[in-house]
Amino acid sequence: MLLKRQPPKALAQALVLLLWGIVPLSWVYVIAYIAIRSYFVRDASELWRLITSGRLPWQVAHRRRLVRWLSQRGLFCYALLESSFSIYYRLLARKIQGRAGSHTATREFVVRAVTTGVSDGLEDIVPHLEQSKDKAKLPTVKAPLAFDDPRAVEFRHEMAGWFLGVRPEHISLHDVQDWLSWSLFGKYYEEVIAEDSNAHDMKKFLAGAVDLFAARRGLPFPEKVDLTPKERRNKRVMLLTLDPVHVNSRPLAMYVGTFLMNRVSQAYFSVLGMHRYEVDGYSYLIYMPAGWTPDAAARGEAPRPALFLHGLGLGVVQYITAVQALVAPGGRPAMRPLLVPLQPWVSYEFFSKRFLRPWKYHEASTSIRHMLERHRLDKCGVNVLSHSMGTIVHTWLMRAWPELIHRSLFVDPVCFQLWAPHICYRFLYKPTDSFVEYVLRYFVARELGTANVLMRHFDWSANVLLADDLPERSDPSHLRIYLAGADTVVKASSVIKFLKRSGFEERIEYEPDFHHGEFILGPKNMMGKIVQALDQYSPM
Repeated sequence: MLLKRQPPKALAQALVLLLWGIVPLSWVYVIAYIAIRSYFVRDASELWRLITSGRLPWQVAHRRRLVRWLSQRGLFCYALLESSFSIYYRLLARKIQGRAGSHTATREFVVRAVTTGVSDGLEDIVPHLEQSKDKAKLPTVKAPLAFDDPRAVEFRHEMAGWFLGVRPEHISLHDVQDWLSWSLFGKYYEEVIAEDSNAHDMKKFLAGAVDLFAARRGLPFPEKVDLTPKERRNKRVMLLTLDPVHVNSRPLAMYVGTFLMNRVSQAYFSVLGMHRYEVDGYSYLIYMPAGWTPDAAARGEAPRPALFLHGLGLGVVQYITAVQALVAPGGRPAMRPLLVPLQPWVSYEFFSKRFLRPWKYHEASTSIRHMLERHRLDKCGVNVLSHSMGTIVHTWLMRAWPELIHRSLFVDPVCFQLWAPHICYRFLYKPTDSFVEYVLRYFVARELGTANVLMRHFDWSANVLLADDLPERSDPSHLRIYLAGADTVVKASSVIKFLKRSGFEERIEYEPDFHHGEFILGPKNMMGKIVQALDQYSPM
């Protein structure tokens, strides 16, 4: 339940309409500007002269309002630029509809993820599942849950969230085969089977996964289902990276404005002592305080560096207060380094050569390691603060280089419980009901670069963070997880239950009235406390 009051959804719709309307109005102006001249002038050179000069034919020169409206040469140039850009934008939106590759996780990790997903909520899996000694093989079912077991009922209804428009008992075998094939391998079931080995390894693996989910929900998946006409029309399985990519148009001016704001923000950060570098084709910002050395930090005589991983949105301009709090906590220059990798594919950086080529698990973890090595920060390890989509990159680093990360702070994490449909449905598929949802859908989820990342490059098996991957439970200072009760993206109540069941109750910081992003972006942000938690330091 979202407790915090929001502005009316109509306000968000009006704001979006004003921005979206720039493109069709530009087309109207360009067509009218050219049409009124071409109607009266047949000579091509004379027509070109009138268009470039802004003058109108003598036949309409006496129409003052028309002259005033259709003689704006500067406005025509801008409208022509916007209308031309809109064509290019739609071509790019069509281009990203293609497949971007299959998933990258190892079979052993896929087994861990599936086992965690089906065992989540079971106090003891021994009566129900028999673990294999081979880590690349799924557990087998010993005893399925009863149909009316409350744990089966809850799981059945939660799993049904992936299958829109039908009741849990109407999820067919083919539906779940497609869903598992997508979530584990990034393909349709028929494609997986067509590429299978002669030993039918993939088919057997998927059959075992189907058996696990059927046993966990206390109900087999029927091969045939009788659906009503309404159910047949509304039925839809959420297959994120296989479904069409939905992109809403927006004006070039929005990208230009964001580009300029980000450059101004980076200029401001340079005043604070941050500098921009590039490694492996990826840019990052770094602050290095005078006198700090990695050797001293490794010995415990100086604070460890901080690594900040930002989320979706407008880039660093959106996180200007967060970066400022990290560089100058309490208004004083920080005593430790700060490194901020820039992610143009989720930052409206349309003019970046990487705009539609986001990094993936191995690429990101390797490049960030190289950033750290360039400044010798790998010698002492880092404390990591991540927000929203940045928690996915945080997950990659924890899996690839666990020895580098000393302390982890996750804010609005989207990396937990990815086997549940909440994040995928809320952010991309759910009809918008509120101001915040509408703003996030248009300005973030359906922006070209972000939509490309989420619907063509989202590797479920690589992105999910399992409880076993988190730091040891003995030291609470090594981990903090910040969750907002009014979050329209992350279902905080579900994540909290998962973390408590996994033994991480003391690591949770919960604000029931906060929306997504308010921990570090809102006027009542908690960056002061977050920086204190990140920089806990006791000289030896």
